[in-house]
This record gives sequence, C-alpha cells and structure tokens, in this order.
Amino acid sequence: MNANYSHPVAGASVNPRANSALRTFAIVACAGLILFFALWNLTHFPRTWYDEGSHLHVPKTFVTHGVYADLSSEGYRHYGPTIGVGPTVLLPIAGAFQAFGIGLLQARLVMVIYLLATIVVFFQLAKVLGGAKLAWAATAIFVTSQSISLFEYGRQVLGEVPGLFFILAGLLLWFTGWSKSGWLRLAAVGLLLGLGVVTKYQYLLVVAPALLLAWGLNLVYFRGAPQRVFLVPGIVTATVFGLWQLFTLVYLGPSTISENFASLREFTAGAAAVFSRELMMRSLREIISFRAFFFLLIPALAYGAYVAFARPKRTANAQVAVAESRQTQQQWNIIFLLVVLNLVWYVVASVSWIRYAFIGLAFASLFVARLFHDLTNGFDLRGMWHGVRERASGWPMRVAPLAALGVLALMIVLPAGRTALSIVREPAPDSFAMADYMNANVAPDALVETWEPQMGFLTDHRYHYPPQLMLNRAVRQVWQGDTPVAELYDFTALSPDYVLAGEFSRWVNAYPFEKIQAQYDYVTTIGQYELFRRK
Repeated sequence: MNANYSHPVAGASVNPRANSALRTFAIVACAGLILFFALWNLTHFPRTWYDEGSHLHVPKTFVTHGVYADLSSEGYRHYGPTIGVGPTVLLPIAGAFQAFGIGLLQARLVMVIYLLATIVVFFQLAKVLGGAKLAWAATAIFVTSQSISLFEYGRQVLGEVPGLFFILAGLLLWFTGWSKSGWLRLAAVGLLLGLGVVTKYQYLLVVAPALLLAWGLNLVYFRGAPQRVFLVPGIVTATVFGLWQLFTLVYLGPSTISENFASLREFTAGAAAVFSRELMMRSLREIISFRAFFFLLIPALAYGAYVAFARPKRTANAQVAVAESRQTQQQWNIIFLLVVLNLVWYVVASVSWIRYAFIGLAFASLFVARLFHDLTNGFDLRGMWHGVRERASGWPMRVAPLAALGVLALMIVLPAGRTALSIVREPAPDSFAMADYMNANVAPDALVETWEPQMGFLTDHRYHYPPQLMLNRAVRQVWQGDTPVAELYDFTALSPDYVLAGEFSRWVNAYPFEKIQAQYDYVTTIGQYELFRRK
C-alpha cells in the first residue's frame, strides 16, 4: 500500500478519536485540579478572620434565634454583616446550618458551590465572546491569578465570588440572547444583575454606571441594539436593589426609617470615597505590579480599548484576523466598561485593598487572554511551530508567538503552584485552638470583650463587640490617620469578665495594653490570641 495514501486515511480514522480522548482527559484533569483547589484543607485555608466571622454571625443568629441580624451581648445588631453580604449567601448558609448543624465546614461548602458555578459560568461567557480556546485561556488565568485570588476569596464566606456569579450569569444570558432579546429574557438579565449588587453592594458602583454608559454608547456610537436591550436590564437591576434597600430600612432595623437610613448610610460609606493621594499611589502600584498578570494588565487594557471601540475589520483569511461583528464588539465594550470603572474607582477613591478591585481584575482576565489569543493567532500551535521550522525571512517574528505562549504558561503555572502550596501547608487556625481552650476553661455565661467576631461563631460564649460604627472609625484611623479607636471606645465600661485580644483589635490598638494591665490578669496566649481575666 502506498504510504502517501495510507497516512491520511489512517489519520482521518484515528485522529478524531485521539483528539476526543485528549479533550476528555484534559477536561477531567482540569476538573480534578479545580476540585482540589476548591475543597482541600477547606476549613484551614484561608484561616477564618474578622470579615468572615462577622458574616457567619447572621446565619447562626437566624438559625438559633430566628432573627436576621448580628448578635452581641447587648442584643441584636441589624446592620453591618447583614448588608456586608447579601441574603443570597447568608440564607443558603442558614439552610445548611439547619440541615447539617452549625459549623465552618458547612458554611464553606456552600461557598464552594458558588465558586464552582462561577468558574463554569465564566468559561461559558468567555466562550461566547471568543470561542473555546480563548475560554480555556481566560479561565486558566482567572482561577490562578494572584491579583484575583479566586480560591482565597471563594472558599470563605465573603460576597465577592457569589456576587460575581450572578453578574456573570446575567451577562451570559444577555449576550447569548442579544439578537432575540425578549422582554422576559431581559427582565431575567436585570434580576440576575440585581442579585449580584444585592450580594455585594460595592458592585453597584460598577454595574450601574456601566449599564448607563453602554446604553449611551449604543445610542451615539454602535447604534446596533434596540433601547430595550439596555433599559429593561437597567430598570430591573435598580428595582431589585431598591426593594432590598426598602426591606432593610423597614423590616431589619428596630428604629424609625430615618434612623435606620442614617445607620445604613454610615455602614455603607466606610471605604468608598477616600480620595487619598498616598492610597492612590498604593492602588496604582498594585495593578501595575508583577502580581497583576505579570505586569501585563495595562497593555491588555490598552488592547482591550482597541477591541472595544475600533471599527471591526473584515478579512477573508480567518487565521490572520477574526471578523468581529458589531454585536460581539459591543459585548466586549460592556466588559471593558466594567473593568475600567472598577479599577478607576479602586485607584482614585477606595482604601486600596486589592480585594476592592476583584470584579475588575476578574473581567480583565478576559482581555489578558484576548491579547495572548491574538498574538498567537488563536493559539495556533501547529502553525507557529511550522513557521519556526521554515526558517524563512523574518523568523524572529515567527518565534515571538511561541515566546508569548511561554509567558502565558508561566503566568498560569507559577501562581497555581504557589496557591497549591498555600492550601496544602496551611495549619489549623489559631482560632480553633482558642475556641477549644475557651470551651474548656471559660464559663459560657461569662462576658467576654473582643473584636474577633470569628470567635463568636466558633463558640457560644457571651461576647461583646465594639459598636459597629467603630469599624469605619478603625478604617479611617489606619488609612487616614484619623482619631484612634481607643480614644472613642472604652472597653472597660461594661466591666467584662474577660478580654480576648487578637489580630484585628491589635491592628487598631482597640484594647491598649496599659489599660488591660491595670484591670486584668494575663491568662494565656494561643497563636495570635491573648486572653485576660478581670482582677
């Protein structure tokens, strides 16, 4: 048999099966890795801390007392954690507590469900925007990037990842039905976006202006979609958020609506409008650092601006450039607006916690992947290798795509390895050991002063926490040099039986040592925690 004839015939019958098996293996391997990152050492990494502890108070109080609120020794606190994370997270966790008992594992398993769903929906959205290859690259960047820290935030009880899930789901429903956008479908888009901003209030600062700007650009620049494509999701999003605000004002607080509104305004104002030059520089350094996609965030966004605004170029050769439809470009433009709005607010007005840039960096991974996708001609490995082997003129430019592919591989593998080591090596949190000690040595009815709310979740002792408004004062003290918390709050006023100091209270020196020493005896130190008993 002629070899030149038999080879393509054999390839035609074998290669499809081999490719299918390879794809199946890759999918199973990736799923296994993601499950490992999501589940291994779940209660240890990341260690539970202030924010997660305060959020966990609400479902615990709801299950044990039937009240949707935080709980301190003086009674219920209806704001703070109840608006820090929305009911879309806290109620499912309460359901898990009701079904399986109260515990950190049960709460974090709920978060893992959100985490896995977010990864799946992110992949599907990326696939709609740029095809399967871009979706694989974008998802790999999304789940491994150190600046996004998906598994660190997604494994604990925070609102970032669940809020992102609802926004991704809304965008996916919106983009896939763009050409057949009926009223009901658009209302569902608005409902999902609304649930996203209810889950994480901070996202309203991004979603609301992005919808308005996208609508305006459609009117004056793209002129491609009917106005209802933007108006219906925007109106429904605002309605969902407004209804939840009305509920919190009328039903959550025990005071009048005006007093509840004043409290709500104070709690939501904390770190959203700081405008500090020093913090601006700190934020800027974060997003242009090595952690932010190997210094490539700004170049990727510059290319993203071209993708989002340049007039689509059409070509007959699909391997050189992809003919972008106006519709797809408009969708990329919406993603671009979400990224830029979040990052501008993060740099200009926030307190420069990188977590505040989470949603912008998450969507920015799409543009980073798009940059590599287009540099490598759609990740055409065979074409790149063939070009290098030809050794034709201009061969350095043929090597450049392979070099870009190598950078992309490092961008994915190095942070993934670091995250894996962190997950595997993280020991049991100090809070677990202190909880065991308190259960064994401190009477349940003793009054314990602390600013470590995770302890109020891990044990059932009678804790008193500083007033919730002190949290905003603490932020101002640290980032703006404002009046120290210790001058505004006297922890000895209630004569607590014990004082439990930890990482957060030491961060702002809420319990000055000289005042503790005057009225309390040292009991024990466990990790970051110090326990003192009243003399």
